[in-house]
Amino acid sequence: MHLEGQRVIVTRAAHQAGELVAALKREGARVELLPLIEIAPPNDPEPLERAATEIASYDWLVLTSPNAVAAFLPRLRQDAPRIAAVGPATAAAVQAVLGTNVEMVVAPKSDAEGLVERLGSDLVPGVQVLVPQADDARPTLVDGLRNAGAVVTRVDAYSKRLPEDAAFRAAELFVERLAWVTFTSPRIARHFFELLGNDWPARRHELRAVAIGRVTRRALVEHGVEDVVMAAEPTPEAMVRAMLKAT
Repeated sequence: MHLEGQRVIVTRAAHQAGELVAALKREGARVELLPLIEIAPPNDPEPLERAATEIASYDWLVLTSPNAVAAFLPRLRQDAPRIAAVGPATAAAVQAVLGTNVEMVVAPKSDAEGLVERLGSDLVPGVQVLVPQADDARPTLVDGLRNAGAVVTRVDAYSKRLPEDAAFRAAELFVERLAWVTFTSPRIARHFFELLGNDWPARRHELRAVAIGRVTRRALVEHGVEDVVMAAEPTPEAMVRAMLKAT
């Protein structure tokens, strides 16, 4: 096994790390857990609640992540409109809540640009679209939908924060060389570099970064990571395959 004995720090949220951890362990990796993000309710939940009660006024519901699915769909008390999902993981989360027979459009590329491209011809001028997102979501999706003619209502579905024990846990793990570190969102990348602080320039050469997709890779490059291994698709298995190929 190509990752036999290699140390891999998994930074994904604790409730979402299981598949990646299992995939790494199957390849013999020595996995260390350092959750650098946790999901919390939005600072103001009222707009999200109102959007759920007014769901019948929308033509499309656009869901961008499993976290958005978990934050919004359980609030519905009536049928959802047509659903668009960013990527297979989000689509699977929708089906887990609403059932496998739900009508859904899934972006072939698991990012905002891919969904705007996929919806293109369906977005006639004036179509009403609801987008519940993370509080720090990029404006790319909303801007793209509006440019295509949609009337978009965007609400905060959840917020992201650094777990309280992250600094203590990082201090324990960073005693060793960094080696492989997995990154599954730009916010996780930001938290990682904040924890390293002034030590980052001296330890830059120790990091072998693997990103789940283009947006996360871009965030790492912006922080000065020159060599980023990127998954071909946004799944834990693809991240591990990318690491195996680079080993």
